[in-house]
Amino acid sequence: MNEVEITRRFETTAANTFRISLNPPLFVRGEGALLYTADNVAYTDLVGGSATSLLGHGHPAHRKAIMIALDSGILHTGTRLPSPHRAALYSKLSEVLPEHLTRIHFANSGAEAIEAALKVAIYKTGRRRIISFEGGYHGRTLGSLAVTHAEALRRPFEPWDKPWVDFSPYAFTDSQTDAALLVLEKLLTAEPVAAVVIEAIQGVAGVRGPCKRFLKGVEHLTRQSRAILIVDEIWTGFGRSGSWFAFEQAELVPDLVTLGKGLSSSLPISAVVGREEILTSWTPGSHTSTFQGNPIAAAAACATIMEIQKEGLVARARNVLAPLMTSALKGLPIRVCGAQVAIDMGSKAASLEFQRRALENQILIYGGGVSGECAMLLPPLIIPENLLLNTIARLKDLMP
Repeated sequence: MNEVEITRRFETTAANTFRISLNPPLFVRGEGALLYTADNVAYTDLVGGSATSLLGHGHPAHRKAIMIALDSGILHTGTRLPSPHRAALYSKLSEVLPEHLTRIHFANSGAEAIEAALKVAIYKTGRRRIISFEGGYHGRTLGSLAVTHAEALRRPFEPWDKPWVDFSPYAFTDSQTDAALLVLEKLLTAEPVAAVVIEAIQGVAGVRGPCKRFLKGVEHLTRQSRAILIVDEIWTGFGRSGSWFAFEQAELVPDLVTLGKGLSSSLPISAVVGREEILTSWTPGSHTSTFQGNPIAAAAACATIMEIQKEGLVARARNVLAPLMTSALKGLPIRVCGAQVAIDMGSKAASLEFQRRALENQILIYGGGVSGECAMLLPPLIIPENLLLNTIARLKDLMP
């Protein structure tokens, strides 16, 4: 059996490997926005490890940072000992975070960061209720799944006799805001709430938002109720949205922020960052994970932030990639925010078929939308403009 056949033979059916094709390409080399098969066939990567690979593949800064960490011979020391790479990442993160977010708790995945944020909110407030939003996506562990709106994802796994999460409407326009905030206000006053969890831009749901008036209203009502405001930046953080964090576009002041994906642009690492009084309220061991703050992942994350700063990639996403994609896709039903585009294909079936056609033509694109109806373009922030333009032209030729 070859590698693809071995994977199909042993891999659990819950994995996504064979969702689009029974014979997906096997990549052996990556360079920038391109991935290569053993036969040296190049594919343009507009998926980026599910919106992760902001620096693309094989980036020199990544390689150098990882090799320096590897050369120490220390691949992991657990959570009870400090690490120079973890310390460096704390310092580097503090340079790009708002000043009021002074504490950091590392984790391994976005879902685990959400788990940590929910746990500390419950610990700090002594309350048990959580409010999330329609269309929101926060992960697939039990806790993060509980605040993910899609019923088809939640229903098979709900173990609770009484749900502990309420879902409030998410407004995308000013005209929807008053009605949405009225529902939220009623939920917040019905019984004490520990936390409100929201995405400033709903990425997985199809690049929806930000609506500043709505988001500021959510913040105001959350403050009034003395609940903790958790903003999920796992998808949109570190330049994907055209700002360091999407919540900055709405001038939000969150209590906790969850980070992941683009944090390292490569290796498994995530974080909860937050206010001093919240993330110092719980005791040692209240939430931990064996590999949190792993030195190799921390080194890659440090290199990512430094490269984004040095090359001005946040501004490039906002001022170069977003206008380029908006112009190139003019006339199509799209939503663009920074280096991310959702194309409304009308149905999940149409989106999946478009993804298959793209794959057959050596282009990797993603699926999204509340019902899976969107095709998503998620280029690395370093993608050359001519490559992106040519790839979009090819994609337009493949559209039904």
